[in-house]
Order: sequence, then structure tokens, then C-alpha cells
Amino acid sequence: MHKLFVILLLVLAGSFVSLQASINARLAKHVGFLESAFISFFIGTLTLLIIMLFKGENNLKNITEVPAIYLTGGLLGAIFVYSITYSIHITGVTTALAITIGVQLLVGIILDKFDPMNVIKLNISLTNILGIILIIIGVILTTWRK
Repeated sequence: MHKLFVILLLVLAGSFVSLQASINARLAKHVGFLESAFISFFIGTLTLLIIMLFKGENNLKNITEVPAIYLTGGLLGAIFVYSITYSIHITGVTTALAITIGVQLLVGIILDKFDPMNVIKLNISLTNILGIILIIIGVILTTWRK
């Protein structure tokens, strides 16, 4: 049951990425690309603050013990959101997402194999590699324009 919940959560999150990209791109038409990314992160931050106040574990006091590299996730996320918001006006939603998703999976398989962040090390099989190759082919076919 727990695994099914996680899969459903990931399906929801995946659909939200596409919706967020489109929404931010439209917002950027009104306020600008950087401003759109800022508004997106600001509203997201407020949302997480509210949830944290009600459901959090009060572990922010441990932040001084965290290695600095682990604090860069927000920076990477901001660059990602800005890049998608900017790119959609040039490539369209499908191409922008196809390229980023393909790269995410490629980097993901490397992270799973070598586990530099000490999250979970997985054995990579021929099936995994074939899946990544098929996704890269899909990205090429999706983004190919005549």
C-alpha cells in the first residue's frame, strides 16, 4: 500500500511539473522571467512554511550541523524553474520538459550507481540502461522538428 501511495504521489508531482512550467511561462508574460520564478518560489516557500508549522518536526535547529553542499537544493531548483520558464517560450512545453526529463534520468542513473550523496546505492542493470537509451530516443523524437 505504501509503494502504491508513493507511485500515485509521483504521478501527481509529475503532472504538477508540467502544469507549473506552463503557469510560470504565462506568468512571465506579465511580470518577466526572473520575477515569475521568484513568485513561484516565494509562494512555494510560504506554502511549505505553513505546512511545516503544522506538521514539521521542529528540526530547523539542526541546520548548523548540515554540510553546505546539502543547502544548495533550493539554488538548483531556482535555476531549474527559471530555465524551464524561459525555455518554454522558445521550445514549447513538450520539448523543454523532454530535454530536462531525459537529462534528469541520465544523471539519476549515475547518482543511483555511484551514490555520491549517500542516499541509496542501486545496482544498474542492462534493463536500466536500455530504458535510459529509449528515453533519450524519445527525447530526440519528441524534440525533432522538420
